[in-house]
Amino acid sequence: MIRFLLAAACALVLCSPIALAQAPYADFDEAPAEQPEDAAAQAAWRSWSARSAAALAETGQPRELAFAALLRGLANADPEGAAAGSSQPVAPDGEASAWRRDAAARAGNDALANALLAYGADEATRLRAAQRWLGADPQNLAPLLVRGGSVDALLADARVATRFDLGMLEQVRWMQAALLRTPPTPGERAALADADEFVPAEHAAITAMGLWAALAFPALEPLMRGCDADAAGANAARTRDCRHVASLMANTSDTQLGRMLGLALLERLASTQAERADVQARRRIFDWRMLQWGRASATLPREGAAQFARLLADPSVRTEADLVARALQEAGVPSEPPAGWQPTR
Repeated sequence: MIRFLLAAACALVLCSPIALAQAPYADFDEAPAEQPEDAAAQAAWRSWSARSAAALAETGQPRELAFAALLRGLANADPEGAAAGSSQPVAPDGEASAWRRDAAARAGNDALANALLAYGADEATRLRAAQRWLGADPQNLAPLLVRGGSVDALLADARVATRFDLGMLEQVRWMQAALLRTPPTPGERAALADADEFVPAEHAAITAMGLWAALAFPALEPLMRGCDADAAGANAARTRDCRHVASLMANTSDTQLGRMLGLALLERLASTQAERADVQARRRIFDWRMLQWGRASATLPREGAAQFARLLADPSVRTEADLVARALQEAGVPSEPPAGWQPTR
C-alpha cells in the first residue's frame, strides 16, 4: 500500500523523480519503480478532475469550493514543467481564485474547509484559514504548523497544545465522497484503470489519499532545524518547548509520518543514553510495522487498494496507526519484531 499511495500521489501532482525519492516512507520498502508517462491516463485524470472541480464548485459550499480550487489547480498544472522540475510560476487561474475567495468568505470555523483552503491558497488566505482552524481547535498543534511563522512564536504558542491531529482520515474520507459524486466517463475509466479492474470506491479512496499526501502535510524544516540539539542545547526554555512538541508528534499524531518525525526529534534531544535507547526501541517497532505493512499490501490484489478502501470506511479506524494495525492483524503479522531484528538503513 505504501508504494501504491506514493505512486498515486506523485502521478496526481505530476511530481518529479526527485520528489518521489523524498517520499516519507521510501526507506521502509523497495523504492517504487519509475513508470513511463502514460499520456492517456494523464489526460483522463485532467479531464475528470476538471469536471469534478466544476461540479463541486457549483454547490457553492465552502468545503466543495476549496476542494474544487485544489483539483482545478492540479488539473491545469503543466505536466512537462512538473516532470522537468520547472520553477516557472503557474499562470493565475481566475476561476479557481474566485472559488477560493468564496470558500474563505463562507468557511467560518469549519476546520475541514479551512484546512482545504490552507493547503492551496495564497499566503494571506492560508494564514487566515489556519488561524480560523486554530481558533476552532486551540489545543491542536496541526494548525499552528500549517500557519507557520518563526520557530520561537510556534514553540511559544505550542505550549498549550495537547495533540497533533491533521485530521488525515477525516479529510480523506470527505475527499473520497466528494470525488465519487462525478464518475469518470467510460473512456476515462479505461485509461485510469490501465487494464486493471476499475472499482470506483477504491479509485476515489486512493486518489483522495494521494491528494492529501501530496498537499496537506505542513513544512516542518524550520521546526526541525530550530529544535536541532545544537540550536536548542544552549537554551533551556527552547529545549523544553522542543521536547514538548516532539512528544506530541511522537505520541499523539494521527499520521505515521508525524510519529516518525516526532521520534526523530526526540532522539536528537535525548539527554541520556537511556532516553536515546528508549526512542530507538520505539523507532525499531515503528519501522517493523511500516515495512511489514508495505510487504503485506504488495501481496494483495491491486496492492491492497480494496483493503485500504474498506478500512477507510470503518469509523473505528481513526488514525493511520489504527489502519496499519488492522492491516497487520489481517495479514497475521505480529505487531512487534522478533528479537534481534533491525531495519536496513
